[in-house]
Amino acid sequence: MKIIIISGTPGCGKTSVANELLKLIDAKIITLNELAVSDDFSFEYDNERKTYIVDFKVFLPYILKKIKKIKKNEPPFLIIESHFSDIIPKKYIDFAFILRCDPDELSKRLKKKNYDVKKITENVQSEIMGNCVNFLIEKMLKKPIYEIDTTNLDIKSVAKTINDIIFAKIDVERYYLGKVDWLEKLFQEDRLAEFFD
Repeated sequence: MKIIIISGTPGCGKTSVANELLKLIDAKIITLNELAVSDDFSFEYDNERKTYIVDFKVFLPYILKKIKKIKKNEPPFLIIESHFSDIIPKKYIDFAFILRCDPDELSKRLKKKNYDVKKITENVQSEIMGNCVNFLIEKMLKKPIYEIDTTNLDIKSVAKTINDIIFAKIDVERYYLGKVDWLEKLFQEDRLAEFFD
């Protein structure tokens, strides 16, 4: 069983892409966010940040048991998606994808999801700084990390790109880490002050 990690800032399309990918490959899926907000793992709610605080010391062992249980059924692939999918130990990761989105577009998407201004700002800043990328880089994976800019792509196109990378149907050069750099783009446009006080 090969494990596919799909990470990225909220609003970049992880859940939708993961579910679309299920139509293309024989796989099981774990959506970490859904599990994390259950009563077993969320012990308090951070009102200021409007998010649950998860006890990862309890959560991660549970996820690893879940992975082993799924593996017994021998599906070819397991998709694990979340903005904190970097919690998965590197020995379990066969493919790592980070979905990216232009800060302007991401702001629009998060507004549509009814995020408040503070949470939108926090997530857009996270995307500009490439936090999800940095967390995966810190794992020092032996496998390549791929970045896909979802800004102008529909969900089916992104899922197909992931499928094509997995099955070596396309040249992956353009998806290697480092091709997306919002910080540099905004610096060149002299727009950083719009996103950072």
